[in-house]
Amino acid sequence: MNTAKLTKLALMASVFTGLAMPGMAFAGAKGSKVILLTVSEECEYCALHQRAFKEVASAAGIDLDVKITNFDAAEQASQVDQALAQNPAAIVLWPADASAIVPSLRKINQAGIPLVITNSKPDDKYADYWNVFTGPSDIGNGQSAGEAMIKGFAEKKFGTEGKIFIVEGVPGTPPQIARSKGLEEVLAEKAKGIVVAGKQNGNWDQTKATDAAAALFTQVGPDVKGVYAQADNMMSGVIVAAKRAGIDPASLVLVGSNCSIEGVNQIKDGTQYATVLQSPIDDGKYAAKAVIDLLDGKKVEKEIFLPHEIVTKANISDCDGAIGR
Repeated sequence: MNTAKLTKLALMASVFTGLAMPGMAFAGAKGSKVILLTVSEECEYCALHQRAFKEVASAAGIDLDVKITNFDAAEQASQVDQALAQNPAAIVLWPADASAIVPSLRKINQAGIPLVITNSKPDDKYADYWNVFTGPSDIGNGQSAGEAMIKGFAEKKFGTEGKIFIVEGVPGTPPQIARSKGLEEVLAEKAKGIVVAGKQNGNWDQTKATDAAAALFTQVGPDVKGVYAQADNMMSGVIVAAKRAGIDPASLVLVGSNCSIEGVNQIKDGTQYATVLQSPIDDGKYAAKAVIDLLDGKKVEKEIFLPHEIVTKANISDCDGAIGR
C-alpha cells in the first residue's frame, strides 16, 4: 500500500474507538484555548510539524498559543507551569526529554486538562498521565532501519557480517532511545554478524553529527561497513566525515530516517542507501486532529502511529508527499 493510502487510512481512523479520562471536561474545539509546547523551530522536521499543526488547528477555529524550547527540559517544565496558569482547554506536548517531563505530565493530569503527547512518547508506565499519543513508533522506525541495513548489506555483497556504528539524536529523547533499540533488536534476531561497534550523539544537528561520525570512523576503523544515523540531516554529517576520512560514502550502507530533503537528495545521488519514512506534516496533523476530536467529545484511540516504511532509490517518490514537495 502506498504512503498516500496509508495516510488516508490513518486519518480516517481518527473516528477513533478509544478513551477519555474521567473528570476531564471537553468543551468543543471551536474557540477553545489550546497550548502547543514544542521543542524547536530550527530543525526542518520540527518546523514542518508546527506548521501543519497550526494549519489544522486554525481550520478548526482553535485559539492556539505556541511555546518553544530548544530541547531544554528545565525550560519546558517552566513552560508547563505557565501553561497551567492559563487554564487552557487542552495541551499538546512534544517532550524535550522523555524522563524529565514526567513530573510535568503529572501536574497536567492533576489539573484535569486533556493532554496529547506528540512525536516523542515517554515510558508507557506513565501512560495514565496523557489522553492520546500521536506520532512515530520509534521502535518500529528503528526496526525498519535494521531491515534496511540487512537489505543493504546483501545488495552490496557484504553478506551478514560487519561493523556498523550509530549516530544518535539528543540523549534522553524517545527517538534516540527507541530507534537504536529497534535496530539492534532486528540485527540480533536476523543478522547477528552485523555488529554495532560504536554510538555517539549528533543531537539532530548536522555539524555535531559530523564530529560524532569523525570520532566513530576513527574508533571503529577502516573496516566499517554501515552507519545508521537517526535522522537524514545527521547522515549529511556522516557523509562529510566519511569523505574527510578518505572513505567513499557510496561504498557503505548508510541508513537514515525521516525522509527529509537531505536524505532524499543523498539517496538520489547514491551516497545514502535508505531512509525510513516519517512525515513531519502527518505528525503535526495527527496531533492537531487528536486534540480537536478530544475537545469535540469524540472517542480517540490511545495511540495513533505514523507509517514507517523503508525508502530506497527504487521508491524515493514516496517521500515527496510526506514532506510537502
